[in-house]
Formats: sequence, structure tokens, C-alpha cells
Amino acid sequence: MSVLVGRRIAITRPAGRGDTLAARLRALGAIPLLTPLIAYAPPADPAPLQHALAQLAAGTYDWLVVTSRQAVQVLAEATVPTTTAIAAVGKATAADCRRTWGREPAGVPDEELGAALPNVMGTLTGKRILLPCADIAPSTLTAALQAAGAIVDRVTAYRTISSPAAAELAAALRSGTIDAIVLASGSAARQIPALLPPQTQCPPLVCIGPSTAAVCTELGLPVAAIAIRPNDDALLAALERVFLSQDAQPVSGF
Repeated sequence: MSVLVGRRIAITRPAGRGDTLAARLRALGAIPLLTPLIAYAPPADPAPLQHALAQLAAGTYDWLVVTSRQAVQVLAEATVPTTTAIAAVGKATAADCRRTWGREPAGVPDEELGAALPNVMGTLTGKRILLPCADIAPSTLTAALQAAGAIVDRVTAYRTISSPAAAELAAALRSGTIDAIVLASGSAARQIPALLPPQTQCPPLVCIGPSTAAVCTELGLPVAAIAIRPNDDALLAALERVFLSQDAQPVSGF
């Protein structure tokens, strides 16, 4: 019998992106709760993005760099000339690029290694790069591309906002019925402190990678486990480690 049987696991990925993990948890006897903590909205000022996309269509850029599936979704109708190479961070983002533009992107498999992207893009000195990203995206990748000699136009493609489903997770935390929380981004992690009732012990946090875990540490949230890869298999293994650990106890019943 799986150690996950009967465990109530909150999945905080954006809507539609936690379904496969939820299905696998159900198959193992767990009780997944799909409670997205972040949602997406258009940029407050759409003009810079519109200008950048016009420049992209005109063939101004040598590279289009996309760092998330949401960025691909926002740019789905954009014209990407064959003279513009595409680079992606993460396997899922790369797969979306293939489906959207029919092109094989350069990329790295791990979302946690975005700053390593210049290493697989070849010589970047003097190359023009369009980097559409979230309003709250860190500057790490921009700095890495610029350090490699590229001319980077970073534009806000979308804003990250709090999801209405956060209230559902807050209610579950108040009732003490959550046994673990899966965090797939630093943005989701930043929502947790406001959802925890005062003097309430946080359920075990399972992070998709080191950068998400680092945000938890910055916020003073204890991390119970970190997935060794940013995929469902590794997240399930991390959850199993949490509940197999002698020190980990389910929050249900507190």
C-alpha cells in the first residue's frame, strides 16, 4: 500500500497544469486538492509587448527566448520568422514551442537552470534577443545573456496575480486538513505566509526545485523535500519521502 493513501495534498500549480499530478495521486490513493495560488493577467501597459512582437515579425531579433509555458501561450499568435531561432527553458516549455511554432528550440531541461541557457545558444556577441517574461521574473537570465554579449530586449508579457483559489487553500489550512503542499514556483511560495492562520504549523512543503525552495527559506518556511527533477515522477517521490520520514507527520487532526 502506498504511503500516500488518504493524504490530502494541495497542488498549487496554475489552473490546468496540475491535472496530471492530481490524477497520479488519486491512483495512489491520495486526495489531491487543486488550489492554484497564482493566475495570469495581461501587462498593465501592453504597448511595449506589441512593439516587440512587431519587431519580432519584421525579423529584428536573432533569438526569441521563452522561459515559461505561459509566455508561449501569450505569444501563440506571434509571427516568428525562420531567421529567428527559439530558445526555451524547461522541457514543457520546449514542447509547447514545438506545438505552437513547429520548431525545435534550443534549451535546458530544468526550469531551475534558466541561467545556463546561454551555454546552449552558441555565440551571442552582438545578437539581438527578445525575452518576454512575467512582470516579477528575476533578472538572472537577462544578466546571463548580457554577460554573453547579447543585446536583450526584456518585455513584460504577462502579470502574475493571486488566484481566487487561494481562499480555498486558506480555508483548508484553517481546518487543519492539508497533509502537504506542492509548490512549483517561487511565486506560489510567496502566497503561503498570508494563507496560514496565526500560530498554525505549516504543512510539509514539497518544492519542484532549488530556486522554489530558496524562496521558501527566504520567507522562513520550512521545506520538507525538494524534487530531484521538475516533473511529476520526482514530485511523487519527494512526497513519499516526506511521509516515510520519521520526523514528518500529517497535519490532519491538529
